Amino acid sequence: MEALTTDRLPTRKEIDAYGEAADKVYEKLRPQLEAEHWGKYIAIHPINGDYAIGRTDDAALNKMRQKYPGVAFYIIRIGYRAAIHFGGSGASDGKRPKRGPK
Repeated sequence: MEALTTDRLPTRKEIDAYGEAADKVYEKLRPQLEAEHWGKYIAIHPINGDYAIGRTDDAALNKMRQKYPGVAFYIIRIGYRAAIHFGGSGASDGKRPKRGPK
């Protein structure tokens, strides 16, 4: 699999494969990330496993864009099922967190 780029629209199959690869990277890092960076955002390069963390999705993305111009990244909000949600808590365990570790 090659890195997806921002110069063309990827196929659904490519997007799914990219997401699965990024999920594997996240799962390896999950314990450390959730202990140290709960609620922040991680931008993952699914091909090489590199990542950047930021307080916002833009902050994480901008760090990765500096290293890998033109590449698409996978964004996850650390400790949540979704980076952006409508209603509900979005917490990974279905409960609204008081506040994650700093």
